[in-house]
Amino acid sequence: MTDHRKQSAALLKLLGPDAADAVLERMRPELAAQIREQMETESATALKGREKRALLRDFGWFFDVALKSAPNALKLFDNDSQDNDSRHDNQESGEDGQRAESASADRPKKIRLTGDPMHDLGLLSIFQLSGALEREQPRTVAILLNNIAPELAANVLSYFPEEHRTLVARQLSREQNAPQLLVERIARATLQRGMTLPADPPDRRDHVDRLAEVLREVPKSYRKDMLTAIEEEDADLSAALMKRLYRFEDLKDLDAAIVQQVLGEIDGTTLTTAMFQADEEVLAKILENLSRRARQTIEEELQFQTRVPEARVQQAREAVADVIAKIDQEGE
Repeated sequence: MTDHRKQSAALLKLLGPDAADAVLERMRPELAAQIREQMETESATALKGREKRALLRDFGWFFDVALKSAPNALKLFDNDSQDNDSRHDNQESGEDGQRAESASADRPKKIRLTGDPMHDLGLLSIFQLSGALEREQPRTVAILLNNIAPELAANVLSYFPEEHRTLVARQLSREQNAPQLLVERIARATLQRGMTLPADPPDRRDHVDRLAEVLREVPKSYRKDMLTAIEEEDADLSAALMKRLYRFEDLKDLDAAIVQQVLGEIDGTTLTTAMFQADEEVLAKILENLSRRARQTIEEELQFQTRVPEARVQQAREAVADVIAKIDQEGE
């Protein structure tokens, strides 16, 4: 067995049985069997801090596979056996069909071309078309957009990153007199590139977002070890993860005693700001864990809230998330 498989086995062992199963189920059966066997060896059990850091550098190897498992709410102060029971309940009959359906959805859909590249562009999904043009030269994009339906051109522009959209818009403001032959060549190249892309929305989360999502899947006992190893390797990354690992919305999944503890450390102004236009489940969980007097005060303040800057709401929710993180870490 290669060193890469040994490292993978040790890393999956570190992540815990739930996350390991989610990854191994996506692998070829023979490869999964070899890694499962390697996970039972002594080399995959006792890991030193330096070895954990080395494994984390290889985290990207199985990143995409782990993310395909359905995301669950972050479990705070949980019981690992409850996680196992819950996951077992979700692995009923029909699982193979669901995996096949998921794999099929990841593949670009076949398109029946007519031979007219300008017409065939309309057969692409908006994500394929915008993705094919996203890294193209602004002037080239402008030439093509100037020759397709205005509604489609506007839709494509809306999916571009802001900087690219601005550059293309500047080119569109200038008169485009490209020969039809050039327009068709651009359309044909765009069509060929677009057909290789997924028809569904792309994953635009950055590395920290993706890593935070995976860590939210990991049982709490294993997550602590991973966070410690990450902090030893990269303190800045660890701090960024802590900001994204815990969320204001986690309140709805916490026990009442923990919610009351969180609310006890948040001032009223911050709390009402965080609650502005929040999810109904979160609002209900907060209100039911306040005293009658505090609940009346909060409800009255919420009634007078009509417009709150988004930046202030986000700042308040991050403050609540910081308290959730603090209490969770202290509870370990």
